[in-house]
Amino acid sequence: MDLDSRLELVKQVGEEIITLEELRSLLETKAKPIAYDGFEPSGQLHIAQGILRTINVNKMLKAGVHFKMWVADWFGWMNNKI
Repeated sequence: MDLDSRLELVKQVGEEIITLEELRSLLETKAKPIAYDGFEPSGQLHIAQGILRTINVNKMLKAGVHFKMWVADWFGWMNNKI
């Protein structure tokens, strides 16, 4: 996949892109950049949340980004949310 296609996929998912030049440079220089996503569960997961998260993770993987998912289930339990 060419750089512009990868850039477009990441832009569809990213909400906190500081500069496009920095993102382009990252995709050019890093073989497998790392993206993180985390959430604290607060009850049952809504089906749309699961589907949207899956779509976004798949876009990042397709763009060649290594993905790490953080689930703060202990914090959800500690805060009496689950």
